[in-house]
Amino acid sequence: MNLESLRNKMRPLLESSTRSKILAAFVTSFAFIYHFSFMWVFYSLDLLPMFYFNIGSVLLFTVIGGLIISWRLSFWMYIVCFLEVVVHQILAEYFVGSQTDFHFFILLMGLIPFIIFFNNSKLTFLLGTFSCAIFVVVEAVGPSFAPVFALDKKTLMIIRAINISLFSIVILALITLFTLFILFVERTHVSEIHEQAQKIQTQNQKVIEMQNNTIIGMANLVENRDVDTGEHVKRTSFYVKALAMEARKTLEYQQVLTDKYIELLVKAAPMHDIGKIVVPDAILKKPGKLTLDEFLQIQRHTVEGARIVHEVLDDNSDPEYVQMAADIALCHHEKWNGSGYPQQLREYDIPVCARIMALADVFDALVSLRCYKEPFSCDEAFKIVEEASGKHFDPVLVECFLKIRDKLENFIKLNTI
Repeated sequence: MNLESLRNKMRPLLESSTRSKILAAFVTSFAFIYHFSFMWVFYSLDLLPMFYFNIGSVLLFTVIGGLIISWRLSFWMYIVCFLEVVVHQILAEYFVGSQTDFHFFILLMGLIPFIIFFNNSKLTFLLGTFSCAIFVVVEAVGPSFAPVFALDKKTLMIIRAINISLFSIVILALITLFTLFILFVERTHVSEIHEQAQKIQTQNQKVIEMQNNTIIGMANLVENRDVDTGEHVKRTSFYVKALAMEARKTLEYQQVLTDKYIELLVKAAPMHDIGKIVVPDAILKKPGKLTLDEFLQIQRHTVEGARIVHEVLDDNSDPEYVQMAADIALCHHEKWNGSGYPQQLREYDIPVCARIMALADVFDALVSLRCYKEPFSCDEAFKIVEEASGKHFDPVLVECFLKIRDKLENFIKLNTI
């Protein structure tokens, strides 16, 4: 993470009045303690101008500290503190000389904004440049002037000890604050990312639900052209899921029929007859036997269904789901022995999803009332399915289908056919 990116992340957070108050409180507290610590030093040296100046500084920062509570602060308050410290350090250099290392605090006051805050780069740059310039000037010019007051070694050691202690405390405090701010910003950033991800996920879920409802609506619209098959989509989806859940227990299908595969299979199942939209009502609702030409037109619904699936879903859906829906629409009339349509696929060349759909579709057609036939009983329907094992249907799937007979019969009893 470079400095610019960190600044950009922190800017919205640190431009608030709360962050300004934290900065002002930190600088004010430092200045207060610093000046209060040296009041007794200058008094003991009988250096009254500096003593009174420190008293005035303590009072100034006490007032500023009180204003922090109620006033919306900005960097202008920091500038007041900064300039006061600079004046204090220059006076200290004049009276007691550079031997006390006072001037290092000029540099520190200019660097504080760089260490803690990045929300006003121009101002922090000016403060930093100004403090560095004054520091260099004092460092260069100071030794050429004799201090007004000479300090004995004991006093000098005390002053330096205070300076080093305060300097160390401030640096540690700055490092701690900087670390805490970075952690807070990172946590805020992660929280924002998580919140955005949640919003995107919610939006995606809404889009998926709308898409699913649209698909089911389209499928029902096609099926409802024949008033006897309005519940066909609902029933076949149940049969497909029940059969897939049973088939996954077998050695042949346990690797293929994962949770995701079954989820997509149930979602795609309503699309199996979408191609019937191209078949004329006169053929679709014909009660008698179809002619060869009419049967060929019926067969077109498989190819047209796959085409429609791709046209409608290719740009906005999971490619795996689209391919499964297209395979179901195209291949659910293929037969295990290769006598189906439209491609005369056989056995394992037929997609698994289409093999499952074929069994569910035929079973529902058998037990349902259609314009061209009366419904078969469950006993008759299961017998026909069993006899078609290895011919029309995958033998393993037929075996699984027969195992869930009770579940299917209970479902049929609870739903009007």
